[in-house]
Amino acid sequence: MNNQPLTIKNLSKTYLQAHIGKKTATKALRGINLKLENNEIFSLIGLNGSGKTTAIKLILGLIHPDTGKVKIFGNPHFSSSSKRKTGYLPEMPYFNRNFTPIEILKFWGSLSDIPRDKLKTRIQTVLKYTSLKNEEHRKLNSFSRGMLQRLGLAQALLSDPELLILDEPMGGLDPRGIIEIRDHMKKLKEREKTIFFSSHSISEVEKVADRVAVLHKGKILKITKPHSRLEDEFLTIISDYERNNK
Repeated sequence: MNNQPLTIKNLSKTYLQAHIGKKTATKALRGINLKLENNEIFSLIGLNGSGKTTAIKLILGLIHPDTGKVKIFGNPHFSSSSKRKTGYLPEMPYFNRNFTPIEILKFWGSLSDIPRDKLKTRIQTVLKYTSLKNEEHRKLNSFSRGMLQRLGLAQALLSDPELLILDEPMGGLDPRGIIEIRDHMKKLKEREKTIFFSSHSISEVEKVADRVAVLHKGKILKITKPHSRLEDEFLTIISDYERNNK
């Protein structure tokens, strides 16, 4: 049995667009390969438009690849087993602002496979974990961006997944919110969760990731370990690629 949380083989995606009778093809991903190990925090870094969000959508089965396969703990990513083991935090979690955290989580839980007798306990667990227990009956229209991000994380954790996919989890947050999300990621690793997250904030990646993949123009140019000069290495990798592919 393959116990690797996430395996990506030769994954490619091209977007076709039609405008005034002309069709254009944009290659978003070009045959990427990745393997995540159990209980690691893995980051995908790249410039805007490098293909990070496309990669996440393909992993989650939200869009279909042109080529390649994605497996989660040895099973196809679209299988019910894979979906039960995966939690997802989008870059901009959207919630109806007239609802409260507990209402949102009850609704989300009703759509999942969480047994009804366990749902109440899980809701209280994730509210406490994300420091929203005292806000559970407060309407979301008064929540800050950081609080909404924490609620998004609570939703992602509701089914107690083994693999978490986070799309730009620190984007748009103030320093306090960034620290909170970073601390949550470290605590999740301590609980033996595996985390795959995209980011363009290299300084934050240095503080939390175990390994980093540099994605540029749909290609993974290098997989490395974080270090104090990661930003310089990132820029050098991008510059060398551009110079050699003019």
